Amino acid sequence: MTLFIQTKFILHGKLTGKTRGSEAAGTPKKKRKKAQRKPRASEEAASELKAQALGAKSPAASGARKPVTAKEEEASSSAGALADGSGTEPDSFFALDVLRQRLHEKIQEARGQGSTKELSPATLEKRRRRKQERDRKKRKRKELRAKEKAAETEKAAETEEAAEAAQPPPEAPGEEAQGQTGLLFNKVEVSEDEPASKAQRRKEKRQKLKGNLTPLTGRNYRQLLERVRARQDQLEELRGRDEGQARELEAKMRWTNLLYKAEGVRIRDDERLLQEALKRKEQRRAQRQRGWEKRTAHVVEKMQRRQDRRRQNLRRKKAAKAERRLEKARRKGRILPQDLERAGLA
Repeated sequence: MTLFIQTKFILHGKLTGKTRGSEAAGTPKKKRKKAQRKPRASEEAASELKAQALGAKSPAASGARKPVTAKEEEASSSAGALADGSGTEPDSFFALDVLRQRLHEKIQEARGQGSTKELSPATLEKRRRRKQERDRKKRKRKELRAKEKAAETEKAAETEEAAEAAQPPPEAPGEEAQGQTGLLFNKVEVSEDEPASKAQRRKEKRQKLKGNLTPLTGRNYRQLLERVRARQDQLEELRGRDEGQARELEAKMRWTNLLYKAEGVRIRDDERLLQEALKRKEQRRAQRQRGWEKRTAHVVEKMQRRQDRRRQNLRRKKAAKAERRLEKARRKGRILPQDLERAGLA
């Protein structure tokens, strides 16, 4: 880079000297050109020196030269243009070429792109050792990073295991937990007991009965009405035999119904209400039955209309086909019985 800067300074000095000389002279253009001309002998000597210098260059140095960048080409082209425009000292071309060649060599050496053929074996060996050392350090750093990562993973696993061991084991849900009020979501507790048999379920159902009386609940109003009437008949029969036992049984029934109602069970023991509910249920059933029959009749009627329309279309198509056949026979010149009957000749 220093050589390139020196070259620029030299060119700048020449240009400034030229401009100053031209300003100081103040003569016409033709006279200035005559004053700047040099003898032909000096030009020939400069060209011979340039040819000898170019021929003396080594093939290794010429082969080591590589294409320069755009900036260098612009600098060289501008320097050449300025030198050509100046028209002074032809040997300046030789100096510029030498400086440019040295500049290119310095740039290539700085970039590490110089030819390896010019380097000595000691330099090549030194470069090879440096590269090996860099590769070794790189592998070592990679191994250290892998070891650190493995150690961190192992440490995290040990910490997690220690935390799990420090936690107390989950306790089975006891009566206290079951007695707590509140809502639990995303938790389903399944008992490990075997499913109870039919006899066991029947026994549990009998144990749940209060006073050995089945609660009058449900929507089977006919059955509920029959049970209420059966209880009333039982009370009337018992009252005819023993009034005291009848009153005890009636009080027991009333108390049992109150216990069921306290648990939230709806007791249906009113005969009048049961009769009304049964009547409404029968009316709804009859209404649904009538609606069903009406829809069925409508569907049957619709199907019948479609069948009749189909039969009519088939008869119409059949008659049209027969008529086309007769027309075809008439066009051929045949005499048909229908035509004779119409004419009264049959």
